[in-house]
Amino acid sequence: MHRLLPSLLVVGFVGVGTAGEPAGTVPDRLRPPPADELPLDVALDWAQASLAACKSLGYPVTATYMNSYREIKVVVRADGARGSTADTGRRKAYTAAVTGMSSEEYATSMGYPPGSSAPQLPGKPIGLPPGVNDENMIVVEGGLPLKNAAGKVIGAVSVSGALEHKDHVCAQEGLKKIQSSFTR
Repeated sequence: MHRLLPSLLVVGFVGVGTAGEPAGTVPDRLRPPPADELPLDVALDWAQASLAACKSLGYPVTATYMNSYREIKVVVRADGARGSTADTGRRKAYTAAVTGMSSEEYATSMGYPPGSSAPQLPGKPIGLPPGVNDENMIVVEGGLPLKNAAGKVIGAVSVSGALEHKDHVCAQEGLKKIQSSFTR
């Protein structure tokens, strides 16, 4: 007899390389993970703590960890979390990793302060601000950059699915559990 897991884990997404890569470079699909990538047990501890924080507030959410290469290492989607939260969470983590600021800070810098509605441009992903061509970016709170002691971005985390702007609160609670692993 086996126990059902309370969450769906997706671990180790690997990007697909393209033909015609420049000579002398290591294709992404063959590149080892970055040295500063969080160990799997640490990333999972963060994700489970973040999910637990949101569950205590009554929200089923998705937690995502992305390394400094902007590769997803962990996605944990709680029972009852909407399917769209996985992609939204990926975009929040990506935004934090690229900008080095929280997705909420990025949103504010783009003219979407807390409480404002996310843009919905025809034919574009929800939350993509006007004039931004990278469709992975999003102006919605919940993504947080991870920084080492020197202030270098070493990845990002995100929580997606809580209402009332609670995603970042849950992500922060998870970070408290693993804070000795890095400096945010």
